[in-house]
Formats: sequence, structure tokens, C-alpha cells
Amino acid sequence: MPNPLFSTYRAGENRVTSSTIAVFERIDLSTVKELLQNASGIGEELRAVSFENQVVEKGSVPDARISARFTWWFETKTVPHGYDAEGHDREQVRSHAARLVGDPDAYLFVLTPDAAQPTWLADPDGVAEDAASRIVWFSFADLTRSIRAHLEDATRLVPEQTRFLLSELIALYEADGLLSADDTVVVAARNAWPEYIRHGAYVCQPDRSFRADITHFGFYAQGEIKPTIARIDQYLPSVAFSDEGAAELRAIGQHHAADLVTALLQEGSRDHDAAYGIMLLSREDDPRTVQLDAPIKNDTQTSTGRGWAWTLGQRYTRLEKLTSGARWTSEL
Repeated sequence: MPNPLFSTYRAGENRVTSSTIAVFERIDLSTVKELLQNASGIGEELRAVSFENQVVEKGSVPDARISARFTWWFETKTVPHGYDAEGHDREQVRSHAARLVGDPDAYLFVLTPDAAQPTWLADPDGVAEDAASRIVWFSFADLTRSIRAHLEDATRLVPEQTRFLLSELIALYEADGLLSADDTVVVAARNAWPEYIRHGAYVCQPDRSFRADITHFGFYAQGEIKPTIARIDQYLPSVAFSDEGAAELRAIGQHHAADLVTALLQEGSRDHDAAYGIMLLSREDDPRTVQLDAPIKNDTQTSTGRGWAWTLGQRYTRLEKLTSGARWTSEL
């Protein structure tokens, strides 16, 4: 008997998981496979049902074979950062991963609202080596993008039932706040904005705190969010600004950071032998950099109607909001 489409579970994780599986159950398996591949980037090694002609077997050559040999396990979290520290969530993955040992066609898909892959899941300790590579993470946002790309592909003939079910699944994720994780930081940047244009980086005080799961970086200056939203490459929390420090960076392959240190020291905009934090970013002309149609003007006001800066330090938002066509900060 098919699972009920709209789950009767009250717990968020169980409800979201059972609803997702109920939708997958009602659409074509090849579509499910494609959605998982595109959401996770796993590639063609994800096998499901295979169709073969003229199968050469020992002692005979059957005309055809349809076969299936796979197991896909799912672990769903509806709260971000669950894998940041040792605890129940990690122990669950370790226990589930034991089911993958010795079965090369078994995968564990871990679905969370995190904006970026939790660091621990990239190299989980306490998991057998042959199983670790088949623990596959993706976010609800990744799966949603995969679904939308599938539905918007003009070359496909998507059945109406499939279109309806997948659209309803996205609506469930949106209603439960699973797509709303902030993935972009915008900093107050009167001087940092032109510095980014020159060097493709942001420099701040050492050990400045940023959320671990942000993926993009924006600049607020002259009363507007600038239309260039850079992709974050790496955050170096404390770097010595000196000739020796630049040489050490270059020796370990950090050429972008090394060039930045040298250039800023030559410009005289940073103190010799001082430490600074460096956020390495995609440059303005990098295809990974998101270009908005126009700057987003600030219309923030105090309770008395006086204009006020949208941010005086740093503020988090979603790339999806920035790219939605917003013209005013009140629309974010």
C-alpha cells in the first residue's frame, strides 16, 4: 500500500522524510535517480534499474535482462548544524553507515537545511573506509534546485501528476523553513568595496567571526548593497602581514592571499607585522560571482522616520532574496 502523501507524523524530521519518500514513490524511478544525482553531484555511479540486450552469460546468451540491485538509505535533519559537534546525529550516521559495508550499491543520503556540507560529513570518523565514500550529503535547497531544473526543462514531457507532486514537495520545504538558511553575509564596506574590486578579497580584524556555512559575500556602501555578490573561496582568520608571511603563504600554495598581503603592504593600507583576517573571494569577472541587475538601495528607517544604515558591521541574508529582483532593502 502506498505511503500517505501528506504524512500524519507530527515530528518535523519524520514528517518531512515520509512526505519526501511518498512523492518519490509516486513518480518514475529514473526521475528520482536523476533528482538525487543532480542534487548531490554523485554522477553515474548511482545505479538503479538496468536494461540490457543480448546478455552474455556462462552457458547462454539471453535476449535481454532487466535487473535491479541497489539500496538507498536516507537520514533527514530539519535543523542546521547538527553535525558540528560530537553527539546523537553523528552516532546515527555511524550506525547507518554500517549497513553500507560490503554492499557497493548501497548509499546513505543525508539531507539537511545547511547551506554548505557539514565538515564532519566530508570525512566522518568512526566509519568504515569503503562506506564513507557512499555517505552523500545534499541540502533541501540543492534538492529543490534539482526539482525546479527538471520541471523547467522545456525539452521534457513531465507528467502532470509528477509536476504537481514535486511542486507540492517544494511547497512543503518552503513552509517548514527548510530553504531559508542564510547563506550570504553582507558587510559594511566603505573602504572594503573598492579594495575588493582591486584584489578580490576582504580584509578584517583577525579572528573575526563568520558563520561556518555561508557561501557568498556582499558589500554595503554608499547606502546600497552593491550588485556584485562574490563566492567565498576560503577564510583565513589570522594572517601575518609581512614579507615573511607572504612567503610562507606562497610556499603552501596560497598565491591569492600572498599576492594580497604584498599588494596591501606596498599600498601602505595595512601595518607591517600586524595580523589580519582574510576572506578570499571570487573576483568581479569570475563566472562564480553573482551579478545583480542593480544595486539594492537602503530604505531602512528608525521609529521616528530617520534613515538608518542597513548594517554597521555584518548582516546575513539569503542569496535567493538578493537575486529575487529586490530594489530596496525592505524587500529582503
